[in-house]
Amino acid sequence: MQMNHPGLLLMPAKRYHADKSIGHSGIVKMLKSPAHLREYLDHPHQPTPAMAFGTAVHTYVFEQERFAEDFVVAEKFDRRTKEGKEAAARFEEEHQGKTLITAEDIATLTLMRAAVYCHQGAASLIRKGEAELSAFWTDPATGLACKCRPDWFNGEAIVDLKTCIDASSGGFSRSIANFGYDIQAAFYVDGIKAVTGMELPFLFVAVEKEAPYAVAVYRADPEVIEVGRTKYRAALQLLKWCQESGSWPAYQPGGEIELISLPRWAANAEAFELDAA
Repeated sequence: MQMNHPGLLLMPAKRYHADKSIGHSGIVKMLKSPAHLREYLDHPHQPTPAMAFGTAVHTYVFEQERFAEDFVVAEKFDRRTKEGKEAAARFEEEHQGKTLITAEDIATLTLMRAAVYCHQGAASLIRKGEAELSAFWTDPATGLACKCRPDWFNGEAIVDLKTCIDASSGGFSRSIANFGYDIQAAFYVDGIKAVTGMELPFLFVAVEKEAPYAVAVYRADPEVIEVGRTKYRAALQLLKWCQESGSWPAYQPGGEIELISLPRWAANAEAFELDAA
C-alpha cells in the first residue's frame, strides 16, 4: 500500500471492496431499505454485463496500461471438436480471473476514450492526477467507518466518469436524481475533506454509450451537494440504528397496511386520455 496524496491510499480494488466500511453503493442500498443493504452485504452480486462494461470504460480511459491485466478479448472456439475444447480450456486457464470482452467492445472503448480526451474540459481535468485512490475515515456523527474511491483525483477536483444514454444537461440531471449521484457527490466531497482537509469540487465527466459518444462535464452545484448530504447522513443514522438494534426492516418496519395511489404522472396521463376521447 502506498500513499500518493496525504490521506489517500493506493491499493488493489479487491482489497478496497473487501473492507467492511460503508461506501456510496451501500448507502444507496440503505436508502432503498435496510433489508436491501443487508442482502447486498451478505450476498454480494456478480457484476452485470452493464457493470462490467462500465468498469472497462473506467479502466480504459484512466488506466489503459492496466487494462490488459484485468480484461481480455474473448476468442471463439468450436467446442464441438476435441481441438476446440482443448483450445478453450487453455485460453480460460491462461486468462483466469480476467473479465471477457468482445472485439466490438474494444472498438467502442477506443472511440469513447478518444471522445473524452477530445473534450477540452475533460482532458484538462485528467491531464494530471491519479486513478482509483482510496479514502477511509470515521463519520464524526455516528462513529461509522466510511470509505470512498474517486475515479480520478488531481488535487484540485474529484472527478467521476459516468457512462450514460443522454449526456445533455437535462438528460444527465435526471441520471443524477435516478441513480443517486447526488449522494455520491456529497459523500465523496465530505470524505475527501475528512482525510485531506481539502474541500474540493465534484465533477462529472458524462460520456454517452452510443455514437457519437458525446461528452459533457458538469460540476455538482451546492444544491446537489446539500441534498445528497442530507440523504447520506440520514442513511448513516439509520445504519447505526440497524447495527445497534439488530433489526434490518424493509419498506414497512411495523407491518403497516398502506393506502396506495397512482403516481401523479400516470393519473395525469389517464385524465388526458379521457379528455381526448
